[in-house]
Amino acid sequence: MTENPFKRLLGNFDAIHPSTIFGSNVRMGDGVVIEQDCVIGNNTIVGHHCVLRSGTKIGDDCVIGHLTVFEGNCFIGNRVLIHAQCHITLGVVIEDDVFIAPFFVGANTPRIVHGRNYPLELKPYRIKRAARLGVAVVVLPGKVIGENSLVGAGSVITHDVPDKEIWFGNPATKHGDVPESEWL
Repeated sequence: MTENPFKRLLGNFDAIHPSTIFGSNVRMGDGVVIEQDCVIGNNTIVGHHCVLRSGTKIGDDCVIGHLTVFEGNCFIGNRVLIHAQCHITLGVVIEDDVFIAPFFVGANTPRIVHGRNYPLELKPYRIKRAARLGVAVVVLPGKVIGENSLVGAGSVITHDVPDKEIWFGNPATKHGDVPESEWL
């Protein structure tokens, strides 16, 4: 039996698929699980007990907080900060320079099919470049968070958030525009 080539990263924990592609200077916490065909970019940090399901691709210079789960076939851009205990669903795109505070939850299916006899319909959400999401934001299926937008803590996103707008509430509504001095 050959030794796992990622032992230097894992210590005695052995839950990283050998097809994983690591950039340079990747750092990972204990208990990380990475399934097949995942990519982690240069200088990216992955916190303790994260799960990356098949096909997850994370860009360069990202920070992924402890206990965050990526449900697979999702793309995370460069310089993205996703705090602890976030749930990133299947098929999602999160563009460059996005900030996501702790306890984020995204949904990608408009109907719960568990135990029901109808087809699974995926509608992944998208978070565009330089968007910022506060603590405990929920994004419903198929919604788009616009470029340089700001979503306040505890918000539930039931409609697309246009570029450079401030939204908050449950359901979230527009409460202003992001000042130009805060655009990236």
